[in-house]
Amino acid sequence: MESDRSESRSMSRSISESDSAAAAYSASTVSPSEIKHINNMDKLIQANPQYVYDSECLRKKANWSKSSNTYKFDHPDFDPKKLMRDIPTHSSKLSVLLKKIKDLDKKDMEKDGRLYKHFIFSDVKSASYGAKLIAGALMASGMQMGYTAPLKQQPIAQESQQGGREPTKKIYGKIKLLSDDVLRSTKGNNFFLLTALGVYDQPITVAMKKSIFKKFNERPDNVHGDLARIIIMDGGYKEGVDLFDIKYVHIFEPPVTMADQRQVIGRGTRTCGQKGLEFHPTQGWPLHVFIYDVEIPESMRFQTMGTESLFDLYLKSMNIDLRMFNFQHDLERATIYGSVDYQLNRAIHTFSIESQMPGGGPKVAHRRRIVIREDLPVLNLPEQIGELAFPPRDANAQPMGHDAMRAYIRRHFSKFKWTDVKMENNCAPKSGGGTGGGTGGAHEIMNYTPTQDFIRHFFTPENPLKGMLLFHSTGSGKTCSAIAAASSAFEETGYTILWVTRTTLKTDIWKNMFDQICSETIKTRLETGDIAQIPDENAKRMRLLSKSWSIRPMSYKQFSNMVSKANNFYKALVKKNGEIDPLRKTLLIIDEAHKLYGGGDLSSIERPDMNALQNAIQQSYEISGHNSVRLLLMTATPITQNPMELIQLINLTKPLTYQMPQGFEEFSRVYLDEYGRFTPEGEQLYLDNIAGHVSYLNRERDARQFAQPIVKYVKTSLIENVDDAMKFDRAYVRAIMDSEIGDLKKQIDDENAKIDDEFREIKPAKFDFLKDKCDNFEGKALRECNKIVRTNIRAIVDDAKAAVKDVKDAIQELKEQIGAKKELKREFVENVKTNMETAQEDYADFKDTMYYAIKKCGKKINNMQDLRDALKDHPAVVEFDRQLAEFDDAIEQSKQNLQTTLIAYKSRMEGLKKMMREDLSDLEKNVVRAVMKDERKTAKRRTTELEKSHAEGVAAINKTRRSIEKKKQKKIMKIRQTMREYLSEEKKIAKQVAKEEKALRKTQRKQGLIVETFKNDFINGLVDKYTKAIDSELTGLGEAIENQDREKAEAKEAAKKEKAEAKEVERRRRELAKQAEKERKQAEREQQRETRRNEKAEKQREKQLAKKNATRKNTSK
Repeated sequence: MESDRSESRSMSRSISESDSAAAAYSASTVSPSEIKHINNMDKLIQANPQYVYDSECLRKKANWSKSSNTYKFDHPDFDPKKLMRDIPTHSSKLSVLLKKIKDLDKKDMEKDGRLYKHFIFSDVKSASYGAKLIAGALMASGMQMGYTAPLKQQPIAQESQQGGREPTKKIYGKIKLLSDDVLRSTKGNNFFLLTALGVYDQPITVAMKKSIFKKFNERPDNVHGDLARIIIMDGGYKEGVDLFDIKYVHIFEPPVTMADQRQVIGRGTRTCGQKGLEFHPTQGWPLHVFIYDVEIPESMRFQTMGTESLFDLYLKSMNIDLRMFNFQHDLERATIYGSVDYQLNRAIHTFSIESQMPGGGPKVAHRRRIVIREDLPVLNLPEQIGELAFPPRDANAQPMGHDAMRAYIRRHFSKFKWTDVKMENNCAPKSGGGTGGGTGGAHEIMNYTPTQDFIRHFFTPENPLKGMLLFHSTGSGKTCSAIAAASSAFEETGYTILWVTRTTLKTDIWKNMFDQICSETIKTRLETGDIAQIPDENAKRMRLLSKSWSIRPMSYKQFSNMVSKANNFYKALVKKNGEIDPLRKTLLIIDEAHKLYGGGDLSSIERPDMNALQNAIQQSYEISGHNSVRLLLMTATPITQNPMELIQLINLTKPLTYQMPQGFEEFSRVYLDEYGRFTPEGEQLYLDNIAGHVSYLNRERDARQFAQPIVKYVKTSLIENVDDAMKFDRAYVRAIMDSEIGDLKKQIDDENAKIDDEFREIKPAKFDFLKDKCDNFEGKALRECNKIVRTNIRAIVDDAKAAVKDVKDAIQELKEQIGAKKELKREFVENVKTNMETAQEDYADFKDTMYYAIKKCGKKINNMQDLRDALKDHPAVVEFDRQLAEFDDAIEQSKQNLQTTLIAYKSRMEGLKKMMREDLSDLEKNVVRAVMKDERKTAKRRTTELEKSHAEGVAAINKTRRSIEKKKQKKIMKIRQTMREYLSEEKKIAKQVAKEEKALRKTQRKQGLIVETFKNDFINGLVDKYTKAIDSELTGLGEAIENQDREKAEAKEAAKKEKAEAKEVERRRRELAKQAEKERKQAEREQQRETRRNEKAEKQREKQLAKKNATRKNTSK
């Protein structure tokens, strides 16, 4: 209860604290709807032209400039000769790609006498661009695609709404794979294409996809590509793809994020994926990766926002927040450091080819000092880790923090640490166990890696953690880890196991279940002889599974429909686990988990309902407690588009009470600094929040089993001949000529800057301060000095006026050059028009170039309507809208959390009522009634508090929204009020100030109140020059002054000496007097001491006498 109230207060406080900052930001943001009220905007825009680009258009046109049916290999109009002829002008990237493949093949034949396989990837999913375009180019260059479809009939075309003509129905027959005999007839010259869009009017079926992969990966027949040497894929095939024995990867568009790049390259870096190729003893299997980009000539960058390549322009057009870049880097680093098995996996993470070289060593990054706190609660396990048992924990106990979890893992799981590794071929056939790199055939019992063994021992039903994220690199055995964990503890304790993944990957699990066996259950049955071998028939294989696996793998959409009670999966689950919590005692394994929040490439029929999915999981946590659903998320790239996707995934594995903020702004306030990086306190809090929930394994650098990527960037030019733009592009001609004219105008400005107000006001009186040099002269010498100074002042003024004339002459010459340039510009623009008319064929070719197509993706902002349209995507406006959307999401999330908790209470009450209808004794019924009574009280109190919490949070958010809107309107009104007069007023004020300052200086100069100082370097140079001349001429006149100065100095020195002597006499007198006084006081003090001693002796004698008298009296008595 208290945690909910605290959470509500925290949310309200954080919203309130952000009020002023958010409002200030919004106040400075101009909304497109109000831009029309700002005057003088046309003038300002013309003075500062800007270009805006459509990012989607850029992505496509950077592939190919102009689409046509003649370039589509699966269209009857396909013309391979025209395609080959147009490639150099339409796509310099594609031209370079084909040449790169040809050059690599030639080099391999010269060196090794054989060819190697290539993988080409394009992220663009389009019928006219990307992978399908590349496939057409390979066919046009003489290669054969590994499947075909017969043309049934010529298309009957009709006018489409867009004005083109499209076939009215399918015109191709069923796709058929070419036989091995046909492929061998064109040995080494065949390729496959896999695209999410389909080919020849039909999708690529799952069966066909499997056949293609099987053919491409076939060993030993296709190790060097004899049957299929190249495979092309688009963005629909980033996950769940295994490519074996490839040597080259070509990425046709630079990936936006490193996660995307790792995902693509990971298709070719599977475990032992290159074992068919020769293993180098020190380099392993090099995988050469080429990333293609288009370079923008420097003279053309003025219209591409200053970017150097089309990829840079693409990124800039997307308005990516720099804070997000910083945050993503910091988040990945902190998550890796905070992973539960960080220390267990250090050996494999620090292993690299370089560390195996002579004189090398593992390069270990500096790590922070870990302080182990023994006072924190830990999970108590038996010292001998065999059967791992997590005893029930106190319901009110807090989860372990980072340091405690690190100590706990070190204490109980050290046996699962990766040992120091040495460079060797771990994929070579070994007796008595699998290598992890099998490709099919007879079953193979897998030997677990240390990480797989750790996961299955750590993540068990007894572990109080609700879920884990397996952040493991591609090909490192995530599927095997999940199967091992499921079959080691969950299966034997009666858990239902649900496997959720992409539609296209639903059957991939069985490879690790039956071929490369990771299931502990099936392993045991094989080892004990319960089954002799794994059958080939799928139906017989399924019968080997226990009831835990009775619900077959499903897609994300099927799962969200299931928890929404919308399919038969739900009925099957209710039958197993009951209706109150269908996910009770269920292990939910979600593969490719990054698709949950970052699945922008998922189709609408595959995209899950995340609200339904989240609610179902959280309700199970609330209702079933220790027996709730357990969640295992798997991904190699938890971040695809937004770093907050990782936070959302981790939150899925945690109950609501312990979740982190899911909005970036709210997360930033708690964990980050202004640049998007973790603060020291924020990072420690984040490490505590994720403790135990993330396992990280990256085997990309393990050259013993994985190919090692060597990434190179290949740059091509946007336009083959820049002179073509001067011939046919009027805008470019104007821009170039305007640029040259602008340079001349700048030179005029520079020259004008030399003639400042000081030059214009130059008069002999301004140099009167030089007359001060005559102050020490008298009589004839003074008159001669003044004459010398006046002569040099006149020389300064004459030189300054001559310099002004030179500047004016230079300005006049520059103006004449500008006039000539303008005339030349008119001629050039006229020539462009003439060239268009007289060289129509060349002009048509120019319009087909990538340069021309890219220009069409952008536009120059130079009028009001364009500005209003462009501001919709302006970073400031996008950021403002994002904040508003985040507020809406926060309200919705709060509402869902409230609903989840209420449903959980309702479900528990329904369960208790159901128990009352069962055959119970009176005592049992009384117990149930008592529980129901307490539950109602708790539910009522809980509901009131949660509704209040929700209302407070919503009120705080709405208050912030109103504040933002109010201040935004005030800011717009202020801009509207001041913009009309700003420029003219500034000029008027500057002119008036300059006039007044000039008059004031003139008056002060006449009154002798100011001493001139000059800012102009040229005038200062003249002053220095003629000052030295004056000093030189005054050298003779100065001799008399020197004698006077010498006499004055001697007199001054004598007076000083006399004064010093008198001072010394006085000092000695005072010193003697002081000494006499000191001696007098000393004698006086000595006399006083003597008196005190005598008095003391007298008192002593009197005392002794009195004592004697007393003694006599006593004696006489």
